[in-house]
Amino acid sequence: MNVLGTCTCIFLLLREASAGSKASSQPPIIVKRGEPIQEITAKELLRVWGKTKEEYNEMAFGKEYQTEWKVVKKGADGLNVAMLHHPTDPVPYVRMHATMPGSVADVWGSFRLSNWERLMSAVDPFFEGLAMLEEFGYGKVHMVLARKRAKRLVAFGKRDFLFVSVSDAPRSDGVLVSGTVSVVTPKYPRVEGYVRAYQDSIGFYEPHADDPKTGEPRTSVTIVCRIDLNDSGEGGEGGLVPMWLYTQTIGLSGSSSLAKMRKQMRLEMEERRALAEGRTFEGFDNGYTKTKMYAVTFMTIFVGLNCIRRWL
Repeated sequence: MNVLGTCTCIFLLLREASAGSKASSQPPIIVKRGEPIQEITAKELLRVWGKTKEEYNEMAFGKEYQTEWKVVKKGADGLNVAMLHHPTDPVPYVRMHATMPGSVADVWGSFRLSNWERLMSAVDPFFEGLAMLEEFGYGKVHMVLARKRAKRLVAFGKRDFLFVSVSDAPRSDGVLVSGTVSVVTPKYPRVEGYVRAYQDSIGFYEPHADDPKTGEPRTSVTIVCRIDLNDSGEGGEGGLVPMWLYTQTIGLSGSSSLAKMRKQMRLEMEERRALAEGRTFEGFDNGYTKTKMYAVTFMTIFVGLNCIRRWL
């Protein structure tokens, strides 16, 4: 199945590239990704985080854009994935919302970067690894400069993300806020053999009504993000992932990730309860490798079918 998906995507990409040369001569929108930083300090990282928040407040959270959000996937218990396109940027904003089991403190702890190896390995079949490079504190803000690696997706190469993960000061209403900002620095260049990709995000964590069946606490989680899998910057190596493919698959992949996160949160909550009671917890998926293989195969087939549908 991997061969089918790969060959189909390559054929379609070549076909679109050929068609593109005959299409309108209007140049595509090119947006520079990643905030450049020369000196890696807490103050400088806080500056780029503040700049990202301002941009989100204007472009994603502004009142004039709230009616422009289009829901692309709905699921059980409030699970929701929506998308917002801007004429100034080819990469859309994606908003993912779900209710997670556990208190705000529990869910916040599960989403911490130090827990990503466990969380993302269970959630993202293409997650390859994470390195926490440097840590900084500035008042109530905690920041970690990190590098994430993603495995090959069908015909598209491995990805390398360099970003700052931020645990921000709580809002005045008590809502906890976190986020990520891609950065560019000569100290940490792109990993050889990988395409540099970019992500920025803002997440909100607030109490939700307790589970009516069990009485257990729940947390409302909303994550708004932009992910650019292609590197159009100077010295970059492209990436070739067409935006239509990303927008066609983000609803399914986003809702699937949220559902897996919810399952992982429940497992971690049960693990904490078992440890508190002095019991051994054996609830995590021992068939993890097989589950991940199925997820990769399914995504490969899904991508291949979307390529065929686009071609036809």
